[in-house]
Amino acid sequence: MMNLIEVVISREVVNYAKNKLKQIIIDNKLGLSKFGSERSRILAGYIGEKIIMDFLILDKDIDDYDFDLISRKGKRLEVKTITCKFKPKPHYWCTVNSHNLDGVHKQKSDFYIFLRILNNYKKGWILGWIPCDDFFKKGEFISKGTNFGKFEFVKANATILPINQLGKF
Repeated sequence: MMNLIEVVISREVVNYAKNKLKQIIIDNKLGLSKFGSERSRILAGYIGEKIIMDFLILDKDIDDYDFDLISRKGKRLEVKTITCKFKPKPHYWCTVNSHNLDGVHKQKSDFYIFLRILNNYKKGWILGWIPCDDFFKKGEFISKGTNFGKFEFVKANATILPINQLGKF
C-alpha cells in the first residue's frame, strides 16, 4: 500500500522557486551536472525543495551540489522532484540520474526524498524517503540508451526503484 502525501502547491511556493531560479546561470555545455540542465527541470526541483522545507519545517536551503537541505537532526537531504500528468501509482519509479556516463555518480547526502508534481505546478505528492546507500543497493541500474517502450533513458545512466519501496513519512 502506498501512502502518498498530497500537497496543494501555493503561488508562494512557485514564486519562491522562480526567484531562486533567477539567481542562477544555466550553462547547457555542462550537460547534466550542476546548472547544466533545462530551466523547467530546475524549477520543478526548487518547487520540490520548498515543499519539503515547509513539510519538515526547515528554514534554510543549502542547495549544495551533493545535497539540498539539512534536517533538524543534521542529516543531509537530497530532494528529487519530477513533473507528471497525474497522480503516481505504486509501481512507478523513483529515479536518480547520473551525469557520470561510466557508471553511477553518488551524491554526498544521507537521504533521498522523492516527489512528483503536476506539470502545471498546482498539486504534488511527497512519495517517501530512503537512505541513499539503500537506494543504490535496492535499486536497478539502467544504462543510458535503455528503452522501456514508453520511456527511454536518453540523457544519462540512472538508478530506479519503485515508489512502493520507499519509507513513508
